[in-house]
Amino acid sequence: MSFAQQTATVYSFKSYTRAEDGPELSTFKATRRAIAFTFLGEVVEGTAEQVELSALDPQGAYRRVATGWGELGKH
Repeated sequence: MSFAQQTATVYSFKSYTRAEDGPELSTFKATRRAIAFTFLGEVVEGTAEQVELSALDPQGAYRRVATGWGELGKH
């Protein structure tokens, strides 16, 4: 029996920090709910990406590891 992979949609977002005069683009993506209630940010429309639920941290953030050469640990 095969189960469908559960996914979530994550987005880039902008938020304000105390030290900044304008909005700052986040270095990671998050769900709409996390952006609104945890990070107090604004979704950047057009940046949607489907990821596995298991790839989200407890706050609803998705931080992709940039490898450039493929998966880590594969030689």
